[in-house]
Amino acid sequence: MNPIGHFGIVLAVFGFVVFGLVTREETRAAKIVVVTALPMGMAPDIDLHIAQFGHRGITHTFWAALLAGGVLALLAYWLKPLALDGKREEALYGFVTGFGGICCHLAGDVITPMGIKPLYPLLDTPHTFDLVYANNQSANLALIVLGVLTFQLVVRRARSSDSIPVYVTEFIQPDLGLDSESGTDIDT
Repeated sequence: MNPIGHFGIVLAVFGFVVFGLVTREETRAAKIVVVTALPMGMAPDIDLHIAQFGHRGITHTFWAALLAGGVLALLAYWLKPLALDGKREEALYGFVTGFGGICCHLAGDVITPMGIKPLYPLLDTPHTFDLVYANNQSANLALIVLGVLTFQLVVRRARSSDSIPVYVTEFIQPDLGLDSESGTDIDT
């Protein structure tokens, strides 16, 4: 897929991650996760600019996804950029962002005829669903539209949901018309 298609897949998937953060009122963390996940969704195509790597080689594997997730988990653990409750939670979201971003890219490439080799170099077998060509503009446009709509719907739903239910603790006192002009309930 081209970058537009990959961004659409990332938005569609990470809308649900953002949902969890927004319902907990962690909007800063949600923004950082999305802003980090989008470039992670394009990271495997770095092999187009490095002559030593063949396109859709080692950068298009689960190993690359694990590495990216591990690096972001360590950075999040040390730096605490999300300002969440604990370092473990920071690391978890770091891993999900790195691993998930790369996997979103792999999902976009596995539907093309060229496919990917997700376990390369252990298994050199390509996997493909052979649905659309990577340069198919209609498919890429459909993915970005699907991604933006999904992201918007999920985030709006998260904003409208009540993460912690608030219960009314005061009693409702109906007006029974018992007040008198003197300010007491009994006329004297």
